[in-house]
Amino acid sequence: MINFKLNNSLIEDFNKNGFLILDKFIDLRYLNQLRERFEPLFKGEFETGIEPDEWNWRFGRDPDDVTRQICNAWKSDHLIKKIICHKVIGECCSRLMNWNGARLVQDNILWKPPGGKTLGYHQDAAYDDWIIPQTMMTCWMSLDDTSKETGTLEYVKGSHKWGLQPPKGEFHFPDDYKKELNNFAKKSHKKIEIIYVEVPAGGVAFHHGHTWHGSGINNSQYNRRAIVSHCVPFDAKFHPTNTGGTAKIYKKYKKNNNNKLEDTFFPLLWKK
Repeated sequence: MINFKLNNSLIEDFNKNGFLILDKFIDLRYLNQLRERFEPLFKGEFETGIEPDEWNWRFGRDPDDVTRQICNAWKSDHLIKKIICHKVIGECCSRLMNWNGARLVQDNILWKPPGGKTLGYHQDAAYDDWIIPQTMMTCWMSLDDTSKETGTLEYVKGSHKWGLQPPKGEFHFPDDYKKELNNFAKKSHKKIEIIYVEVPAGGVAFHHGHTWHGSGINNSQYNRRAIVSHCVPFDAKFHPTNTGGTAKIYKKYKKNNNNKLEDTFFPLLWKK
């Protein structure tokens, strides 16, 4: 399903830029099958009978012109799980971040339809304060050809070296999706250089948990669908006291007085 090997040159590019963009990652034979899973999932048709942890858009309930998101569809669909939890993703995330192994902390199923609105600029690790260490690595896999016109993912080059800001502002379809980025850059005297993830279907983008990113409006007539694996170090643990933000959703998987992230809920993808 995924056939890919990192090399030292690619790792150097990642360390310099805070992201790595590649045209080929998912075996093209699986793309149609993966696309076909989107509509049933957003209609609440869960193959395993298990509802995902977050389900932010539903047919018949929400506006058509917003980006649709489900978190942890790997629990709900077997094919999605095979991709999301693939060992190659775990190995790539580990090697890029210099970890000894990686586990899945969350997935995203993202569907930006024609006219789909913005997602505000943010840093993924900022939402990860219920984990020790507070870090993250993301693998964003596109199921459609992407471009600036389709509202693709946007990165700020080198921003993984700027430090981490707590979450601020609106995440889903803000009026000014670059507001928090511009405020942070101005305050920190940083120069903004935006790179657009323009890849064919089956391509991938890896990014550091501190890298600033967001996406604009889909001004095309085409859907922009992606599946995303968010990874943390294999030995990461629950923060013993933090209960705010997304901890309200995910700390329900904490067992008794044990701070371990259990494989049942946070699958181990790869370990040295």
